[in-house]
Amino acid sequence: MSLLPCYRDCFFCGPHGDGLKMHIQFKDGSAFSDFALDAKFQGYDKVAHGGIVTGILDEVMWWTIFAAAGKISVTRKMDTEFLAPVLCAVPYRVKGKLLSQRHGNMYVSGTIEDSHGKAAARANGLFRAARHTTPGELLAKLDFSHVSREMKEMLLTALKGQEKDKAG
Repeated sequence: MSLLPCYRDCFFCGPHGDGLKMHIQFKDGSAFSDFALDAKFQGYDKVAHGGIVTGILDEVMWWTIFAAAGKISVTRKMDTEFLAPVLCAVPYRVKGKLLSQRHGNMYVSGTIEDSHGKAAARANGLFRAARHTTPGELLAKLDFSHVSREMKEMLLTALKGQEKDKAG
């Protein structure tokens, strides 16, 4: 299991501001994070806002693609299913899984589970390669300070490979 870097300015995984400050990890081809939402993220009494829930799923799916496939991507389409309320101040785990890659499309799923492993929300996403972000631009925004040497080397190698692909 290895901690992934964070994108410094991200609302979901960035270390600053009033965001969620998620610590996303990677193991066995899957990105995941444990979290409990503050009441400021509620949409209704003690229930997390659906936009926050969807954003958490989107975040872990993006990191799954980045860590598992080494690709910088953007969300093209996402379908979210709310199965049970995601409650504030209650522990959950969100996890993502890369399902397939075809014709430049990356298909990924995400699930938020309670402490008993029961799904509260899930999503399927279609992601495409980011056209307007270079590996160098992304690298300048990533914080690797808590990342293992092995994970850092793996991600840097993937980013260098993308830079060569864009240049050549």
